[in-house]
Amino acid sequence: MKHIFGVMAAGLVVSSAWAAPSETQDFINQQISAGESVREHAPALNFSPAPATPLSGQDGAWLNSLKQRRQQMQAAGGEEKPVPKALYFVSFSIPPEGVKTLIEDAARFGVPATLRGLINNDFRQTATAIFDLVKEDKRGGVQVDPTAFTTYGIKAVPALVVICPGTYDRVSGNIRLAQALKKVAEEGECADVAKALLTAAGEE
Repeated sequence: MKHIFGVMAAGLVVSSAWAAPSETQDFINQQISAGESVREHAPALNFSPAPATPLSGQDGAWLNSLKQRRQQMQAAGGEEKPVPKALYFVSFSIPPEGVKTLIEDAARFGVPATLRGLINNDFRQTATAIFDLVKEDKRGGVQVDPTAFTTYGIKAVPALVVICPGTYDRVSGNIRLAQALKKVAEEGECADVAKALLTAAGEE
């Protein structure tokens, strides 16, 4: 505003050259006084941020999980992401209790439970849905990786993919994760990987 007022005053000085000197000076003085009065009585502007709305316990936990994940990513720096030994593909099209069981199984065997995309393309809604499923046991989680669905040709869920150098085994259908791993351990090309996952989880 100061810059704009200065330009206006200069314009008045130039245009007033045709008026009588005393009248011109009085007019300019009045305009300057009026401008100073406006500035003196103008209300002070408050640029302080509005108080933040307190977070609920669930929102706070969700935010903390995001912060922890960001810190882990920053700590990892530019390190190449390791290829997982297996992936367990799930979907929220499955009833909630079924999804909960699948996520718990995946956590037990250390296999990432994987979604194709977000619920209604909303990260917050997806995170809340996952939190509601795992909050009782406080274990398990889900990653979103649409590329993996394409890479491994996943057309139906649940589906297990066990990965080993140069190849992978895929088991789809209404079968528990432990049974799917045992099937790969018995018949798959990545049998050694499946056996290692079973052994680590205490399965024979």
